[in-house]
Parts: sequence; structure tokens; C-alpha cells
Amino acid sequence: MRVRLPSGARFTRDAWLLIAVSGVLSVTFYGIHNLLRVLYVLRLGHGPEYVGVFSASGALTYMAMGLPSGALGQRFGARKTMLVGGVIVVLGMLALPAAEYVPLTLRLTWPIATQVVLICGWSMVNVNIVPGLVAATAPESRGDVYAMNGAVRGLGTLAGTLVGGLLPGLFAGILGQTLGDPSPYGYGLWVAAVLSIAGIVPVALLRTARQSTTESSEAGAADPFPVALMAILAGHIFLVHGGWATLQAFGNAYMDTDLRLPASAIGLITGAAQLVSIGAALVTPRLARRVGEGRTLLVSGLGMGLSLVPLALIAHWSTATFGRVGNLALEAMWLPALQVYQMERVGERWRSMAYGIVNTVMGLSFGAVSLAGGYIVAAGGYRAVFLVGAGLCVAASVVMGGMVRGERRAEKRTAPAPGETTAGWRRFAGD
Repeated sequence: MRVRLPSGARFTRDAWLLIAVSGVLSVTFYGIHNLLRVLYVLRLGHGPEYVGVFSASGALTYMAMGLPSGALGQRFGARKTMLVGGVIVVLGMLALPAAEYVPLTLRLTWPIATQVVLICGWSMVNVNIVPGLVAATAPESRGDVYAMNGAVRGLGTLAGTLVGGLLPGLFAGILGQTLGDPSPYGYGLWVAAVLSIAGIVPVALLRTARQSTTESSEAGAADPFPVALMAILAGHIFLVHGGWATLQAFGNAYMDTDLRLPASAIGLITGAAQLVSIGAALVTPRLARRVGEGRTLLVSGLGMGLSLVPLALIAHWSTATFGRVGNLALEAMWLPALQVYQMERVGERWRSMAYGIVNTVMGLSFGAVSLAGGYIVAAGGYRAVFLVGAGLCVAASVVMGGMVRGERRAEKRTAPAPGETTAGWRRFAGD
């Protein structure tokens, strides 16, 4: 199969601005902050159970904010909602590294409280990016714009992860401390907070994007909400995102605690994985057009599970690298395929609600896995939780396999009338 990379020539100004928001916040939120936050919490003297609760607090907040964030965007517009959310993100990032300076009575709850604040803002930004890209992009370009957004997100995360891995060593030298102290990690987190301010600028430059009348009529604004489809899809999302979350929530702690890798090495491994994920995101649209979004979701979810198996069986930096590369690269294929799959099967009037549901399920999955995973780690070690993650991904692929077979049977039974919109079926069939 000859792979053609997506071209950004047909993207609108608003689409590029939204992609820029993803890029900047990927450097700070996905890159520096996500790398250092767990290492910082560990340096504060907390164990794996607390790490699980800490991660779960953010994920459950994201779950609770999924639908409200979509509703806020629909009521006040994506631009205003994302502006307020961006400010809250900066405040939440600034607050976490203050944990070592607050009174002793607050030190147990402070990191969790800052995580709740941060994720409230992040949800307001992230939930509104994809519906904003839908409104700012022609239907034929949406697969490419989602892929470009994913690639830029991966590139930003790569840069942030590499920089974040170097920051603790830099600040340890400046402060005259060791990498066992929390302050070098705290200063790195403050760097992420300051850089996040730049992510608010593209949001301020957005215009109000509206879909054309033609597309609106084609989308079928009066269509009922596809309850059965979204319920089954939610099951797939819960399982595969939960499997992915095991490595996201506990991978850095595992490499730090069990493998004894320094932050710079953890950053290098994660950076290599992000580099591969950029290419994976860029080839996804062409792959999905050949085999269908449904099959792309099935294969990428199954691959995520298989990539966790060596990591769960062998405690070595090489298997940790393999697991992180497979986990992030296949997630970079899974997410844009999911966005196209879901958006094309939901009428225009339901898109914000549907994507809010998707993010709610993701938050619930990440939170449940983080919370339970902390106790699994305490009882059976980090590799036990990775094995659970592999099982979740395999189960998710079984669910998606059922959806693929169901849609193929429905397609054979019902031949579309001339003039009907059949883009989703054509893509699924691989034409």
C-alpha cells in the first residue's frame, strides 16, 4: 500500500489556530507536566497508592467535565470557553509545585486539588478542539486535519518530553540539590506553566466558525441521537483507553522506581515513542480510507494490548521502550480514527454532545484504571497492572470486531438510494 501524507493546503485559518493550540499545550501539558508530575509526587514521599489516587482524581474530573465542557462550548462558543479553560490550565499548573511550601495540614490534599483545577481547564480546552475543527474544515479534509492535529500534538509532546527530562538535572545543579529532592522537579513544572500562557494566544485569534448551509442539510440536523451505536462505542473506548492508561498512569513511576532510570532517560524513551507516533498519526488517514476506520480502531487497539505484554513479562529498559513506543504510536492512530468514526455517524446537532460523551468515558476509564491500578501495583507490582492493561485492549478489539461485522451486515442488507450520504459506509468498506 502506497501511503500518502496529509496536506495542510486546504486547512482554514481557524483550523491552523486550533492545531497551534494543540501543539503548544502538548509541549507543556502532555510533555513537561505529564513527565514530571508523578516524579514530583513521588519525591514528596508518596507511594504508588497515592499516585493512583492522584491520577484518578484528574481522570474522574475529566469525566465529570466532559458534557459540561461541550455544553459550555455550545452555549458561549468554543473561543470563549477555551480562553477561560486556558487560564485555568495555567493556574492549575502553577499550583502543583507549590505543594512543598504549603502548611503540613494541606500537603496530602494539595496535589489532588491542583489536579482537579488543572483538568477542569484542560477539559474546557480539549473537548472543544475537535468540534471546532469539524466546523472549520470541509468534510473531505477532516481525516487529514485530525491526523495533522495528532501529528502536531505528538511533535509537541516529543519536544516537551525531551526538555522535561533535562529540566530536573538542570535545576538540581543550580539549586545544589540531588535528583532525589522535589524542588528540581517543581521548578520544571513551573516552566511548563509559564510556557502554557503561549497556548492562549491562538485561542484569542480564533474567529467564529460555522458550517455551511449545504453541509448542515446533508448532516441531517433532525436525525435522532444514535443511542445504541454510542453505547457500544463507549464500551470499546472504555476498554482500550483503560489499557492505554495503565502505562500512562504508571509507566514513569515504574521506570523510576523499579528500573531506576533517571528522568533524562525516561524522557528520552518517551521522546522516541512520540517521534514514532508522529509518523503513525500522519499515515492514519490513508490507512483508514483503505481498510476503514472500524478496522483501524480494531487493529490499533489490539496492537496496544500486545505492546504491553513484553513490558509486563520482562523488567528491562528495552521492553519498557518497546511498550512505550507501541502504546503511544498505536494510540496516535487510534484517536484520529475514532474521531472520524464517531463524527461521521452522528448528526450535526449531536456532535458536541457525542464528543462530550467520548471524553466522559475516557475520563471514567482513566480514573477507574488509575484508582484500581495503584492497589494492583501495591499488591502485585507494576508489571501486574500492565498485564491487566493488555487484557483490556484485547477485550476492546473484540467489541470493535462485533461493530465492524454488524455494520458490514447492515451495509449488505440496505443498499443506499441515489443521492444518500454514504461516506462512512464507503470508507468502512475500504473504497
